[in-house]
Amino acid sequence: MRKNLKIRSTNFDLVLGDVNKNKEIIKDLVKNAYDDGVSILSLPELSLTGASLYDGYKDMALLCEDAILELKEFSKGYNILFSVGFPLQHNRKIYNAIALIMDGYLVDLFTKKNLSIIEKNVFSNDMPDGEVIQFLDDWCEVNPSSTSISQLNIGVSIGEDEMMGIPRSLTYKSDIANCPQIILNPTAEVKMALNEEEILNRVRFLSKDVTYVYTSQGRGESSTDFVYNGLNIIAEDGRIEKVICNDQIDYVNRYRLYTDQELLHFDKFEENIGQKEKFPYLPIYEKRDTYVKDVLDIGASALLTRMQKIGVKNVFLGVSGGLDSTMVLLFLVHAYKKAGLDLSGINCYTMPAFGTSDRTKSNAYLLCKALGLKLREINITDAVKIHLRDIGHDGVSADTAYENAQARERTQILFDLANMHKGIVIGTGDLSEAMQGFATFNGDQMSNYSLNASLTKTEIRYIVGAIAETTENPKLRRVLEDILDTPISPELISQDKKEISQKTEDIIGPYELIDFFIYEHLTYHLLAKEILEDAISAFSDKYDKEIIKRWLISYFKRFTASQFKRSTSVDGPNITGRSFSPRAGFKIPSDMRSEGYLENLNEKEK
Repeated sequence: MRKNLKIRSTNFDLVLGDVNKNKEIIKDLVKNAYDDGVSILSLPELSLTGASLYDGYKDMALLCEDAILELKEFSKGYNILFSVGFPLQHNRKIYNAIALIMDGYLVDLFTKKNLSIIEKNVFSNDMPDGEVIQFLDDWCEVNPSSTSISQLNIGVSIGEDEMMGIPRSLTYKSDIANCPQIILNPTAEVKMALNEEEILNRVRFLSKDVTYVYTSQGRGESSTDFVYNGLNIIAEDGRIEKVICNDQIDYVNRYRLYTDQELLHFDKFEENIGQKEKFPYLPIYEKRDTYVKDVLDIGASALLTRMQKIGVKNVFLGVSGGLDSTMVLLFLVHAYKKAGLDLSGINCYTMPAFGTSDRTKSNAYLLCKALGLKLREINITDAVKIHLRDIGHDGVSADTAYENAQARERTQILFDLANMHKGIVIGTGDLSEAMQGFATFNGDQMSNYSLNASLTKTEIRYIVGAIAETTENPKLRRVLEDILDTPISPELISQDKKEISQKTEDIIGPYELIDFFIYEHLTYHLLAKEILEDAISAFSDKYDKEIIKRWLISYFKRFTASQFKRSTSVDGPNITGRSFSPRAGFKIPSDMRSEGYLENLNEKEK
């Protein structure tokens, strides 16, 4: 069951070297956190003593042992997991240690491996992982791969253990069976000029796929040689959620918890974690230009590598005047300019037929002209009519064969042209369409290389919009703005050449919902009911619950029914971390049905 769990990271006005005083402060912190509904409380490295005692730890080890025993007894009745940093004495050696304590139990012990030069004068780092030692009249495992409470895995990495060649948290993540969902990094990091951004970047990196809690010493430490940064940082899957200096921060997130028959389990939960973001996969505005540059550079680098390996300089694509082919053209121009290739190697074709509107056809011409490319036209109307007649179709009924014959004719032309001129066909389909199967099998689903494969429609709209806003080419700006304003359509049926009558979002749902579903599905592998909860939180101001539920059911039905298309997908770069690649992306059997996804919504296949 998913529950909203509150995590608190805090430092405090530590009394350097006064174990008994710090112990009493920690008791108050635990009590207050428990009363506030906190389930996990992260305290800094060496929180019982301070981090700047030098040789003083040799005098503190036995005092700390008594304090840990008292905190363990005190914790009875407090169903909150909290960390305490202290010098651990074992076999005449002293270790920089963290104890996890909860409800009268010493849950686990961790010792630091990567000691600073000063620490090496006092502490040892030779405690083997998984070593069982006697401590406080109990037998305790030291440095387990993770701590499990309510089957939620929690890893602990102390201070500079996150600065080893392979950070300790990454080692935890490599253990698939016990991979933590939460990593605590109690630390005592020194403050240097301009090093806060370095710390934030490190936390962003290490927080990938987990909730990451960085808790540093600060207030009360010695100023003899160093000033300690006193930072509390909580990050989630590569995003910094909260930062504060010398104070406490709380963070609430949803975790799948199991409590039956477990001795220790969480029972403090938050009812509301605030409104979910509509577009959690898009960067903040300040990172927009960097994001767009990274996307273009990754796509360009991948394409140029593929072209070099197979020895081609010509690419072929259909330009519809819609968002997806526009994004691919922007990729191609960026790649060719980066490599110093002649833009004449980008071969663009518009292939109008029954459903092509005047607006999109016009935009295709304007876009290519603005980019310095030549657009050639091949009208496929007669070819498709002949094909439909040959297979016994009346050429009038706007059924699936009528629609798909147009898409397949276009693909056939592009592949034949590529064969004639020693080139490759670049696909224009995106992640949103692929996840919903909204592509013609062996039509627009097929190409030699697919640049948009890991980009959703919303991400493409964001990138094209950013380029429109920042380009110094006024002709390009105008056509991109009109393309962004054009309704998304496969344009396979039309009652009026001047109007777009077939709109994709009327068929599969609003892309902002579809792309939210994709993000939560591929990133966190959530159940349908969990995605529904989050989508309602994010979009309740725009769609009512039944509308969101209707499109979520449609999403999973289309997703399962179209796996056979994704199973035959061609190569393409994974730019966003969300991929359906049959080699390295998210995949299911092609004969899987949707009931398994929808049963938790009490919905059956109709």
